Amino acid sequence: MHQLKKPGDRAKRLCKLPGTNSTPYNKRKKTDSNFTDVMFIKTSSGAGGNGNVSFLREHGSPKGPPDGGDGGDGGSIYVQPVEGESSLHKLRRRIVAANGAGGKNSQMNGRNGEDIIIKVPVGTQITLADTSVMQRENLLPGEGWVHLSGFKEFNEERPFFKAIVKKKILEDRAQERQEEIEDAIPPDGIDLNREGPPVLLLKGGRGGLGNRHFHTPDIRNPRFATTGRAGITTIFKFELKLLADIGLIGMPNAGKSTILRAISNARPRVGHWAFTTLTPSVGTIQLDVATADRSFTVADIPGIIAGASLNRGMGSDFLRHVERAGSYAIIVGLDSTDPISDLQILVAELGEKRMENKNVLVVASKADLPGAQDKFIRLQEYVSRQGWKSLPVSAQNKGQDVEILIRTMAKLTGVI
Repeated sequence: MHQLKKPGDRAKRLCKLPGTNSTPYNKRKKTDSNFTDVMFIKTSSGAGGNGNVSFLREHGSPKGPPDGGDGGDGGSIYVQPVEGESSLHKLRRRIVAANGAGGKNSQMNGRNGEDIIIKVPVGTQITLADTSVMQRENLLPGEGWVHLSGFKEFNEERPFFKAIVKKKILEDRAQERQEEIEDAIPPDGIDLNREGPPVLLLKGGRGGLGNRHFHTPDIRNPRFATTGRAGITTIFKFELKLLADIGLIGMPNAGKSTILRAISNARPRVGHWAFTTLTPSVGTIQLDVATADRSFTVADIPGIIAGASLNRGMGSDFLRHVERAGSYAIIVGLDSTDPISDLQILVAELGEKRMENKNVLVVASKADLPGAQDKFIRLQEYVSRQGWKSLPVSAQNKGQDVEILIRTMAKLTGVI
């Protein structure tokens, strides 16, 4: 199985997770890969190392007391939301944490497996893709022993060993319950909607016990230790959903990118052809230069066409990116033969669930074209009946209309 390289290459330059033996997930080299907002990743936490069976060797004494060390714990997998990332394409599709090392003599414990931190964009949601593989392949309770060579049958026949096995059955069952708690993933998944510290995704297996733990007045020479607990393997779905105050929605060539360029510091491609916006983007709109807190964000997604919710058109994969927005700015071009029909199509593709509890502003773009005024009056009447706001805008002029639009959007988000 592929594992992280040992500290010494690029991983050596990365920071450690405070309080753990961990290194941030070593991402692939930067490429020109396309925007990726959904990935299925198979992940495995490390297994615990086995305990050691050994005895102290001193001059003049054929066999001293047991001194076998414990196995190290397997590496765990963490996920951390970070600002500055806007795609999942850098992540690997297979992530494996290291196993814990076996215990050694002289009471030396094995080294813990190195943890992995997967850094993802803020707004990533992680859910189980296949619950059937969410399990640890541990032995049955009471099993999992390391015997000194040639002493397996001898140990298993001893009454004291049988008593220890019964005790281990209870301990293993308690450990299974603890693992079930640690391995539990919320039904709705893990929603990383803000920057923060690493979150545990998969816990590594606990290391086994060395034979020194079984030394009692009745067991002077324990010739056995326990094996480490298994790690866990499963498949997660990583899904990026952009975080913005307003979702900018429209049909191809409706003027969305032109409007976003006029009102924000984002700079998407602008042109006179359909599907200009190829990937989602977020623009920040600041009302006043002196007061950074008076700002809001706008998410722009590719144009939506009829049937987008059924995987038609370039907007089909990006509807998820407006789900988190509290408000929608729906762009309808007044150059269309029927702007009301366009609006109805957009609302239908968003669906009732995405429209639930949303503030809606219908922005009628290209208001400077001939005949646009009559079309806007009819559109305004329809929008008012839905309980929404409407506003005509000519972004090409970059004049008073754009300033009014910015203020209207700010009121929609509660900034002013």
